[in-house]
Amino acid sequence: MTEYDANMTAPKRRWTAGRILALIGLVLFVAAGAYFGFNWYNAPPPTPPENPAAVAERRAEAVALCTAAISTAKGFGIVPAYTELASDVVQRTETQGRYSCLAHTDAAKYQITFELMCKDLNNSKCMSLYTVAQDQTGPIYQRH
Repeated sequence: MTEYDANMTAPKRRWTAGRILALIGLVLFVAAGAYFGFNWYNAPPPTPPENPAAVAERRAEAVALCTAAISTAKGFGIVPAYTELASDVVQRTETQGRYSCLAHTDAAKYQITFELMCKDLNNSKCMSLYTVAQDQTGPIYQRH
């Protein structure tokens, strides 16, 4: 063994360790790229935009339901006669067939929860009020 070979064993070990670490880093880099690239590629397709006619139809149904609920509450004298629809959105509740709408006057806001008994909104027996709540004061009417 020459003097040259004796001095080169430590650098050879360092060089081998460096190559092993570089190889591990490369493998991890490729694995991470494959993982994120594969997940990006398999992302669910974007949902197509909704049909404007279907959106308008659902909005018209919501307005009809809420208007009927407000009319029923007015008929019972629970809300003032000048109460108007606050939103064209019908909120579903946890109970099947029970819905909620928002109404307002200049002085107060109401949440009217009702049950839909049938599909004929002209029939007053199809709409059954469940609760009418005012602003922060709580229910002003509740069916038991």
